[in-house]
Amino acid sequence: MAKKTIRVHTPFDFQFEDGTSQRFEAGEHTVDDKVADHWFVTAHSDITGKAKASSDTKEFQAQIDSLTAQLAEKDKAYGELQQSVADKDQAIAELTAQLEALKAPVTEPEPETEDDGKKQKSADGK
Repeated sequence: MAKKTIRVHTPFDFQFEDGTSQRFEAGEHTVDDKVADHWFVTAHSDITGKAKASSDTKEFQAQIDSLTAQLAEKDKAYGELQQSVADKDQAIAELTAQLEALKAPVTEPEPETEDDGKKQKSADGK
């Protein structure tokens, strides 16, 4: 039986002559001519033409596979870049902490004094 492609604009449930039903969501579907020409189906969709040949499907699948592989590579590179950014953020935080420690005021040690706070006199009495 010949096939046609329909583009569903309003989702619907279609009941076949044998009593089974199928849900058609918005988007393109390939169906038998008899289903595509049914009044209920035409009310909820547009016929876009005959079903694509299997060679077209194979070509599209090859493109899908290629694009999926490219996407996986991009995802991996994105993950590596995120890790690199996290590593650099950590290094910046560590360097900032070191800088703040270096900026802290340096305190000079106090000169030694006697218990009463006076300086000791020299031993020769001058």
